[in-house]
Amino acid sequence: MEKFDKKARLQTIRKIVSMNSLESQEELLEALRKEGFVSTQTTLSRDLKQLRISKVRVRSGLSVYALPREGQFEPVPTLEEINQTKWRLNFSGNLMVVHTPPGHASMVAYDVDNLKHPYFLGTVAGDDTVLVVLAEGVDREKAGFIIRDMFPKLS
Repeated sequence: MEKFDKKARLQTIRKIVSMNSLESQEELLEALRKEGFVSTQTTLSRDLKQLRISKVRVRSGLSVYALPREGQFEPVPTLEEINQTKWRLNFSGNLMVVHTPPGHASMVAYDVDNLKHPYFLGTVAGDDTVLVVLAEGVDREKAGFIIRDMFPKLS
């Protein structure tokens, strides 16, 4: 039976990469198929980018896919887990600072960057903090409304 749930697919990709030394997207696609997920190479490339999975050279000289945190498996959080933690939003000049639960900042930055809204010039993400650079003259309240609409748990 084919599975189409994106969250489950992302979790499965993380699990596969953490447990295997895969050298190609074809190998990863095959491993996904064995888990019941049918995916295209284009979708897999987007998933790898979103998860920040990249190739690294290991001692044997092979280049294999690796998770951003030294190969440890950390499941993608569920919406319920995200909503259990209080988020904060603050401003300084044309900078917006978004505080998130640990490990969530890159997801927030990715979503803000992909919004491609003219208010937001770009983001820099740490583990639990995102710096969002606002365009000159942008109304903070309006920018905050857009971000709060994307992430309703922000205060």
